[in-house]
Amino acid sequence: MTEKNTASAANKSSRNRRAMPVADTAPAPAAGGPTRRVSARVPEEQIEHRILAAAIAEFAEHGFAGARIERISKQAGTVDRMLYYYYGNKERLYQAVLEKLYAEMIGAQRDFVLPPDPVAGMRQLIEHAWDHYAANPDLVRVIMNENLLRGRHIRQSQQVGRTSFPLVETVAEILSAGQAQGVFRRDVKAEHVLMSIMSLGFFYISNQYTCSAWMGVDLMSRPRRSAWRAHICEVVLRSVEAAPGAA
Repeated sequence: MTEKNTASAANKSSRNRRAMPVADTAPAPAAGGPTRRVSARVPEEQIEHRILAAAIAEFAEHGFAGARIERISKQAGTVDRMLYYYYGNKERLYQAVLEKLYAEMIGAQRDFVLPPDPVAGMRQLIEHAWDHYAANPDLVRVIMNENLLRGRHIRQSQQVGRTSFPLVETVAEILSAGQAQGVFRRDVKAEHVLMSIMSLGFFYISNQYTCSAWMGVDLMSRPRRSAWRAHICEVVLRSVEAAPGAA
């Protein structure tokens, strides 16, 4: 290849790379207007948002092994090359999905406002955790899949690995305040309380289909979800409350 042809190919490749984040289609021209289709540039944030939203649904439904790039790109309204442009391969896209789901969960935890009364605080924290699981079933399903993979991808994530989950500190703070006031047992560990809260919420959502089948009920009906929300609060609060007259 001549030096001129090499430079021409490099310039063409550079132009293609810069032009990548654009919409694949544009609105039809108005009546009487020009008939030539014009590509409408779409902000990169919108493209990535659509890709991640479609990827979350795909990985939640099919797991890492069963997910397909072509289905994700179709659902996102783009083409396969855009996914490779942003993420390189399916594994990196899956890791980005995990990081987004964890970031949203951590953000929700940071939004929790701690009330001054420790009992009310513990109750509201339990309800807050349950509500997030119930409102984000795809989070539960993707985490289930990652556990089947033995946490391989989450361990590789620097973003999640170095993140301190606010819920851990919040539980410890509420428990400590309650213990100081004599309303919570002094021998209760914050990690046990946290695991109880997470287990009672996560298990219900993750096992809703099998449990609904063998129990012959719809566990996700509004009355049953509300009843389980109240049950979690009762179970956890009873497990941490101090005995009457305890110092």
